[in-house]
Amino acid sequence: MKRIYLLLLCCAIMCASAGCLSDSESGDKTPVELPPKVEPYTVEDGVFDVDAVRSNINMKGMHFDLPLPLSDLDKGWKYELYDRNDYGLSEGSGYARLKYNGSEMAAVSLENCYTGKEKESVIYSISITRQDCDIYGIVPSESTAADVEKLLGKPDEEQTMEIPFKHTYTYGILKGEDQNDVVRGHYLIVDFDENGIVDFLKLTYSDISEAENK
Repeated sequence: MKRIYLLLLCCAIMCASAGCLSDSESGDKTPVELPPKVEPYTVEDGVFDVDAVRSNINMKGMHFDLPLPLSDLDKGWKYELYDRNDYGLSEGSGYARLKYNGSEMAAVSLENCYTGKEKESVIYSISITRQDCDIYGIVPSESTAADVEKLLGKPDEEQTMEIPFKHTYTYGILKGEDQNDVVRGHYLIVDFDENGIVDFLKLTYSDISEAENK
């Protein structure tokens, strides 16, 4: 579990050690089996439904959902790979940053990510901090803890740390890592600043049947 939260921290800070910049529109479709694509929908207030949440990711007014093959990103989006060796990741997993028209929009975790075939990777987790992005209507630098609880109810887990300050809500299921260091789970993490305003969101949706705790 400690390793998983260290990996989460790496995504949150979006470190600068990156690989080459690639066009999102090129590359073959991924051969891995993906769950059915979910059309955007919502449920009643106070309920965390991971399928509803994963169907409602918005960046720069454009809709996304998870999981998402890199090859399905629209024209104008680019991804920049991190060196997996910097994070101790195995072949089959990776990190990248998403950019739109030169602006960094999000950090993502990848599965099916192998050397020389990175374009076949699949985004299974996304982290956002920008105010022009939202997950299920939860907006960084705008939404409050009360807003989050109205939408999703009380969290399954809540953590608070004073120095450095950290207040976190976790919704859903976190199983662990598989043999390729892919985090397996269906969960949303919401971090708040000292004023109770959302400053970080991370949504993960991967095949939980593949979990192998380390």
